[in-house]
Amino acid sequence: MIDLDATAGLAEHATARELSLPDELELRPTQGVPKWFGNTIARWVFRAASMEEQPISARQGGLSPIEGYYRRDRHVHPRIDSSRYQLKVTGVAQDRSFALADLRALPQTERLCVMECAGNGNHLMGSAGLMGQARWKGPSLAAVLSACGGSGSARHFAFRGLDSIRWLKSGYHYGLSLDELCEANAVLALTMNGEPLSRRHGFPLRLMVPRIYSMSHVKWLGHIEGKTRRHRGVHNDFVFTNKELRDGQWVRVQARWIGLKSLVTRCRRVPGGWVLHGWAWGGEHPIERLEVSTDGGESWQGASLAAASGSFAGENAVDERDARGAWSTFAYHWKQPAPGVYSVAARAFDSDGTPQRMHEDTQVKGHFNQCRVKWRSVVIPAES
Repeated sequence: MIDLDATAGLAEHATARELSLPDELELRPTQGVPKWFGNTIARWVFRAASMEEQPISARQGGLSPIEGYYRRDRHVHPRIDSSRYQLKVTGVAQDRSFALADLRALPQTERLCVMECAGNGNHLMGSAGLMGQARWKGPSLAAVLSACGGSGSARHFAFRGLDSIRWLKSGYHYGLSLDELCEANAVLALTMNGEPLSRRHGFPLRLMVPRIYSMSHVKWLGHIEGKTRRHRGVHNDFVFTNKELRDGQWVRVQARWIGLKSLVTRCRRVPGGWVLHGWAWGGEHPIERLEVSTDGGESWQGASLAAASGSFAGENAVDERDARGAWSTFAYHWKQPAPGVYSVAARAFDSDGTPQRMHEDTQVKGHFNQCRVKWRSVVIPAES
């Protein structure tokens, strides 16, 4: 077994041959825009669609830094005066508005969780960098509703952002059921990794819904609208949807809960070879084990796996209940591979014995919640 966090200092004990090798190798996606056009052009393509991936240097460990944290939005980052800000809550037992001071005065909840774009790593994106993990803190949605006397007759909620451009664009909006929000233990986040939200990440308030894809994590939140029927917004009904084959008919279905996934994120040099680092996340049950293949799936080897709560200690400790929906980290010591081109991947297994899919479900069509094993090509260099 290899220490997940102790590999960086091992290079000083490397042999002469190892000192001639790079400290890290590039993991190249085997499909999508990065493969077709290269990583540099892919970054510009993604930015043109108003999305930025997590930097390679931040794709390891239990927490993603705020600087460079991935984003996906609609080209609009509104400037909001915190002294005048009000969160409107309507359609509940007692309609109410909350200033920031009111929200801070409510009981605060902190959650460590994966935030992931619903289309991350699909057959077009390829690179799977539209995800991150942070500690989010603020009042729970349950606490806000309690301050309004309860949900009243509302069984569904629409969350509306303040990222509008006059008559060109209304604010982003997304709807979830009360059952989904309760199951996820949704939080209205005021801080990220202990700091106030940045403008690009939703200042002053955003919705966090652990285990559900981040199209639901509405930034610059300005209005929570209780409803007796589900929200029929364009993002719910048309944009973030797949089609599933049910009873011989293709039915449009909203993307929702994050499926069981894993990803090799970095390949770093250590004495005697390389270490493949990565993450495993999603699914209905805790992740129990992780396997890595370095030969295109002909064989699989066990990797060291650390649960999310195990990545933090002391005053930074995280309770397992508050880390439900966070990723586990893994590392695999790849011992002295010969020079050449290799195809590497990880595969997760949950505590119920369910394996991560090797291929996508043929009964589903669409760009979202693609959970298959993600292959990467890596070139092991010869001694220089």
